[in-house]
Amino acid sequence: MQLSAIEKEVIVLKAIKELIDSIVNYEVITLSDGDPDAEIRFHSMTHAKFFNIVLVDLLSKTDKRGFLEPAPYLTALRKVTERPHFDVDGSVEQLREVTQQFVAWLEATIEMKDVWLPSVLAKTTLKLTRLELVKTAGNICRHNFLRAVGVAEDVRMMLEASGVSISTDQALQALSDLYEWLHSDVFHYHSSTLAEFLNNIRWGIYQYLQPEYQRSIVREDPPRYRYTIPEGISGEFAKECYWELMNDVRSPPYMRRFQVTRWLKLRY
Repeated sequence: MQLSAIEKEVIVLKAIKELIDSIVNYEVITLSDGDPDAEIRFHSMTHAKFFNIVLVDLLSKTDKRGFLEPAPYLTALRKVTERPHFDVDGSVEQLREVTQQFVAWLEATIEMKDVWLPSVLAKTTLKLTRLELVKTAGNICRHNFLRAVGVAEDVRMMLEASGVSISTDQALQALSDLYEWLHSDVFHYHSSTLAEFLNNIRWGIYQYLQPEYQRSIVREDPPRYRYTIPEGISGEFAKECYWELMNDVRSPPYMRRFQVTRWLKLRY
């Protein structure tokens, strides 16, 4: 399927907003009051795993058999903000800024000291990016050990870079130990900050598309309305994505903007 640049943008924005909507909502998390000291809590461990797993999808590449060239979603979003088709008077600025901030935060390297892995009798200091942390934790969440050999190999290489040499078999044994550190500890610590970034991206998409929504909507006899499809969007799937995206930004996001307490941003 050959897509125009504006069609690609619409599909990317729709896909990213859907992923964020699926995990940053009151069915999955609870948001405390009191900015700038807000924090989120998961309703259960299952909700925490679901959040982590979906987040891995958002931080991964799009399907090579899909509509777009394979690329991480956030890379595609950065391209959208660099060459936006719907920017009016700087409406894209908030989305551009938060996307850049989130990518920089994910790419930063952290240190986890005194990581004890009893299954392989090893203690080490792990050095990895926050992106690696979130993806490794999520991949351990999503895969049964019979499908986790690839994850175990990634873990083996990660530990080798930290001075711990083990086999892939031993890495499989260490997955549950590492899960406690990466998901149950550090991921939970960062979960409020992750939710803040994602919510700000969602608000950025809303703000960016408001001028386009106002231009596009045509109100007829209530409750009927339609949208004026922009030039360059001709494919039926792209038209459907545009229609749904405009419907999505008819109202502000259902979760308010919030600022996470600094005490959840000092470690790792």
